[in-house]
Amino acid sequence: MKRTKIVCTLGPATNNRETIEKLIDAGMNAIRLNFSHLTPEEAIDSIKLIKQIRKERNVALSLILDTKGPEVRVYGYKEPIKIEANSIFVIKSYEKDDIASTLSGEEDVLLTNLPYIGKLVKVGQKVLMMDGFLEAHVVEVIDENTIKVSFTNSGLLKSAAHLSIPHINYGLKFLSQKDKQDIAFAIQNEFEYIALSFVSSKEDLLEVKKLIETIDKSSKTKLISKIENKKAVDNIEQIIEHSDGIMVARGDLGVENDIEKVPVIQKRIIRLCYSSGKPVITATQMLESMIDNPIPTRAEASDVANAVYDLSSAVMLSGETAIGKFPIRVVETMTKIIKEVENSLDFNDILTKLTRMPANPDITTAIATRAVHIAYDINAKAIVVVTTSGYAARMVSKVRPKLPIIAYTFDFITYNQLALNWGVFPRIIERCDLFEELIKIIRKDILKLNFVEKGDNIILVSGLPIGKEGTTNSIRVEIV
Repeated sequence: MKRTKIVCTLGPATNNRETIEKLIDAGMNAIRLNFSHLTPEEAIDSIKLIKQIRKERNVALSLILDTKGPEVRVYGYKEPIKIEANSIFVIKSYEKDDIASTLSGEEDVLLTNLPYIGKLVKVGQKVLMMDGFLEAHVVEVIDENTIKVSFTNSGLLKSAAHLSIPHINYGLKFLSQKDKQDIAFAIQNEFEYIALSFVSSKEDLLEVKKLIETIDKSSKTKLISKIENKKAVDNIEQIIEHSDGIMVARGDLGVENDIEKVPVIQKRIIRLCYSSGKPVITATQMLESMIDNPIPTRAEASDVANAVYDLSSAVMLSGETAIGKFPIRVVETMTKIIKEVENSLDFNDILTKLTRMPANPDITTAIATRAVHIAYDINAKAIVVVTTSGYAARMVSKVRPKLPIIAYTFDFITYNQLALNWGVFPRIIERCDLFEELIKIIRKDILKLNFVEKGDNIILVSGLPIGKEGTTNSIRVEIV
């Protein structure tokens, strides 16, 4: 079994029934739709297809909408521009909504959606494009909206390329009109998660939660904060507290922070997340060479392995599955790496480190932690959790047990949300108010999963009354 989950980005290479089904078979657990490049109109057919497939195949699969966020890009040109070292370009602020289709009219003039760029920089300031692959520095501040830069190296400037000015507060609104529309679309179409780009503080999350309240107070969609800049790193504890999950988006993180600090930041965030019982996704350039090649580099294989050793909840593929030549093979490769690493983990040592009980734990956390210890003591083969909201299953997952966590739920959204949590194998079950009848149903169903055999011990974590949130209050030993 594979405990660490895989998130795949949907794109032209994978947006069809046959490929999606093969990705599921290869080990995909969640599908990400990147709304930096999508509109609701373009995405609606894909969403219907994904929901149809997961229902037909009876498989838990999280749907993640990734917002564009307050990102900064350069525009003003139709075709990619070949940049030469020492070439001089002008960058102008342009704040109208038609920036994506507007041409500057001059070969050496770029437009940016960053307002008052001349106020933000000084001569000598570093300016990065294409996720840092193109570097320039400011040679002249012409006026508050216009600067002149000289490129340090050569390369190809692709359309709508990212623009980054390290250690600068851009002053952009967190939620654009597009983001608001996309969030409303996610809520209306019952996405399991929204991944919020460029979160910098808890205030950003509170703003989104307030927006969701106006759209649908009963929404169960959870929020994942993407950590992409220095301010987010500085505020990471409060961001984790107010988020339902975290994505370590190493691309922008490595541009906004010194590159040598990114591995340290990554490990710290992962540790803080699993200590808080929140899922954490390690993302960006994991197997990027497989966009064009059938095998990864050795360094990429080690990168995936290290994310697993760090106990990431999930690892994410972007261009590898969105536009890559080998989308199925890349997921199969990632699955093999994950399984190999997980087979080498010392789960007894992990349990010792991760079950130091926090001060004044809630009842569910205390029960989940004790359940894992008991399971080890009696050599149980699985931990079964009956859960409505998914919280009890996440608290068991928090301590990363070697046993499969089989989560039974009556709620279809919870069922698909739990697909993203480390070591959790969600099962949907019809509502049953009689506890002993529920046990019979679980005993019969669990044998279908090949995790246990007749006569094996399992640990059952549940609560009474059945189906009521926040009532996890019992640990029970059952024999299959």
